[in-house]
Formats: sequence, C-alpha cells, structure tokens
Amino acid sequence: MSAKSRFKTIEEQVEELLQKGLNKDQIKEKLKDLDSDGELEFYLKNIPYPADKNRYLFLNISLFITLLYITLKKLYFALSFGQLSIVMLLALVVPTVNIYILREIMRFRRIGYLFCLVLSALSLINAENRAFPEIVLIPIMIFLSGFLFFKLFYQYERHLKEA
Repeated sequence: MSAKSRFKTIEEQVEELLQKGLNKDQIKEKLKDLDSDGELEFYLKNIPYPADKNRYLFLNISLFITLLYITLKKLYFALSFGQLSIVMLLALVVPTVNIYILREIMRFRRIGYLFCLVLSALSLINAENRAFPEIVLIPIMIFLSGFLFFKLFYQYERHLKEA
C-alpha cells in the first residue's frame, strides 16, 4: 500500500476502488488489513456501485427535488412565526432532519434512503401532511426511496451476507 493511500479514509478508498471497477468482495479482500472495527463492512454496505449511481441518477434527482420542495415549504412555515419561540424551534426540527436526508441522498448513501422511507411513511400520521400537495408527494417519496434502496443496496446486502 502506498504512502498516499495510507492517509485516505476507508470510505475514500472504497469509493476509489469501486470507481476502478472492483466488486465489493474484491474490495473486502484487498482492504481487510485496514479494518479493525467493522468500518469496512459499513462502507461496503452503504456505498453503491458507480454503474448503479448512473443508472438511477434521474430517480435520485426526482426524489431529491421532491424532498427539497417539502423541506423548503416546512422551512418557510417555521420561519413565518417571525420571532424566536419554542414553537418556531419545534417547527425547525423537520427541515433540519430533511436537510440531513437530502445530503445523504445526494451522496447516494443507504441511510438517506432508509430515513426517507421510514420518516415519509410516518409523516402521514400528521394531519398537515394529508393535504394537497403533500398527500401526493409523500407516497411518491415513499415509492422512490424504497425502490432506490432496494435497487442500490438491498440486493448487494443479501449477497454480502451470503459470502
């Protein structure tokens, strides 16, 4: 291993090796010496293959735009109180979580799709999310995040468990 690659994080090395065309089993074998606490397994499960990123880029952007619209709408609502209060701070929780999910979705990370799937389904409990346009957008987000999670991660996660 070169001196330059010793200073890279495991995440960067996994991404670089995926870009070079190695599969996850080959990466696991190549980097097994660097993995002391299961970090390698974590990144192998959480980073998709570059070909899959390109294949599902349009759907990922669609999910991102849908979630961004809902986030901006919730942020506008939270800031419309005009003064700093407990209600305003509570209203800022949803946009803050959504911004984190947006970040993870744009990085094609597994946790972003899982959070989006679960939190979108749970958001339908709240009455304000059962009005137009949320009643249309939230099922779209549930479908897209579930579909992308399955296509980008779940099938490879099962393969890694079998190996």
